[in-house]
Amino acid sequence: MLDEGRHWFTGGVLESILTAMALVLAVVQPVPQVLRVVRGGRIAGVSGPTTWLGFALNAGWLAYGAAQGLLPLLVLSAVYAAGYGTIGILLVSRGNRSGIVPAVVVAAFGALLVVAVGWTALGTVLALAVGLQFLPQVVEAWRGTDLSGLAPGTYVVGAVDGVVWGGYGLVVGDVPLVLYGVIMCTVAGLVLLPVRRWNRVAAAVA
Repeated sequence: MLDEGRHWFTGGVLESILTAMALVLAVVQPVPQVLRVVRGGRIAGVSGPTTWLGFALNAGWLAYGAAQGLLPLLVLSAVYAAGYGTIGILLVSRGNRSGIVPAVVVAAFGALLVVAVGWTALGTVLALAVGLQFLPQVVEAWRGTDLSGLAPGTYVVGAVDGVVWGGYGLVVGDVPLVLYGVIMCTVAGLVLLPVRRWNRVAAAVA
C-alpha cells in the first residue's frame, strides 16, 4: 500500500510539473518568431509549409488529446495551433501563401485515418509527421543564404518542448508522445545548427 501511494505521489507530482512546463513552453515557443516578423517585417528563412503543417498537426493533437482524455495535451495543442496560426497569418500578409494546401490535405488524411484505423494510429502518425512538418524548414535553413527572418529562440524552446513532452509521455505511458519528443529534439537541432553557422558568418562580415 505504501509503495502504491509513493508511486501515485511521484507520478502525480511529476505529471503536474511536466504539464506546467509544457504550458509555459506552448505559450513561449512562437513568441520569438512572431516578434521577429512583426518588429523586423522580414520573413527570410521562415518556411510557410512548416508553419501551416504545424497548425494542422496541432489541430490533430488537440483531437487526439480530447479522445484519449489527456486534458493537458488538448489545452496545449490549442495554444500551439494558435501560435502557428498567428505566424501563418503574418506570412500570408507579407505574400507567402506556401504550405496552406498541403496542410489541408494532411488534416483531411488525419480525419480519414481515425475513421479507418483509430486514435492510437493517429497519435503515432502525428508524432512521425513532426519530421515531415519541419523538413521544409530544415531544408530552408541548410540551403538558405539569408536566415535573418528565422528566430533561433523558437527552436531552442522547441528542443526543450521535445524533452518535456517525451518525459510526459513516459509518465503517462503514451508511446506517440515519447516518439514526438525524440523527433522534436532532433529537428530542432537540425534547424539550430545552420542558424548558428549563419549568425557566425553574418557577424564576421559585419
